[in-house]
Amino acid sequence: MDALALRVAVAVLAVALLTWLLLSLTVLLGRLRYDRQRERPRSSALDARSAERLVRRVRSRPRTEWGRWRRVTALQRLERAHHPAVPQLIRLVLHDPHARVASAAVRTLGDIGDDWAIDILIDALRRGQGSRSRIAAELEELAPAPGQRLVPLLRDWNPAVRFWGATLLRPYPDLGEATLIELTWDPDPNVRAAVVETLGTRSGKAVGTALLARLDDTEWFVRVHAARAAGHVLGVEAAPTITRLLAEERWWVRAAAKDALRGMGSEAVPALLAMLGHDDLFARNGAAEVLQDIGFVDFLVLDNPRSPLLERIYAAGGERYRDAAEARVDAIAHEEARVA
Repeated sequence: MDALALRVAVAVLAVALLTWLLLSLTVLLGRLRYDRQRERPRSSALDARSAERLVRRVRSRPRTEWGRWRRVTALQRLERAHHPAVPQLIRLVLHDPHARVASAAVRTLGDIGDDWAIDILIDALRRGQGSRSRIAAELEELAPAPGQRLVPLLRDWNPAVRFWGATLLRPYPDLGEATLIELTWDPDPNVRAAVVETLGTRSGKAVGTALLARLDDTEWFVRVHAARAAGHVLGVEAAPTITRLLAEERWWVRAAAKDALRGMGSEAVPALLAMLGHDDLFARNGAAEVLQDIGFVDFLVLDNPRSPLLERIYAAGGERYRDAAEARVDAIAHEEARVA
């Protein structure tokens, strides 16, 4: 029986090894084929006659779906062949009233990625030629190449352009900071929200001051971004101001404030304790919830279950809050006794 079992085991191992080798070979060949397909052929891949025919096709204004598809395909073939007319032709296609055709031109520019292609993308973003979100996605993929060329978008007359300028500058911590700080007072709330979110990835006193001011913004969704950003940039320094947002009417603002305070950990405890006597029920509940989430309540229950401070937290959190805290501590004690 032992000899039979050994032969079976060897056979199974051999089959498994062969299967693994075949799968590995398949993956390798597939990757090589994919990379080869992505390689851009030299301009000699098109003869003059074929290139002329493709150029005419791109310049045409097809009325059918089939014609539009052929136009896009012709542009892509010329681009892969590095044809010198591509920059001019791509501008024509960007003006196409059909969104899918214009999007194909945007995608082609992203694939090219050269300086002239980036300039056309930025110009298209400013003019609204094609979907701005699609153009922004291509520019984001090309980082860090667009870099300094994005900064002028912050001064554009169109708030949609300023919005995308602020959004696209997020990966560039050394660019446009002074203008971004100014734009925290932009008349358009969407711009203010984008600016606040980008400044939240930076640091410095001026940035922190600008973010604190946005905690009192007139638009609730700007306050949402400001709470998270100020918590990240300033830490516990922003805690007293952020805790005020626990009394907000909007759930999203309260949730953002709690997220920011949780991120501060035990350093937020003094500011949270000050909210336990607040007139607003949401503020009291929110403070108690964060104190629980950062482990302060469990610490008090284990250290001094008769603490007057713990009673204040229970009163702010409510009866179910007390039951949940005591149940957690009982579970902890039970687990410690079991291990011991």
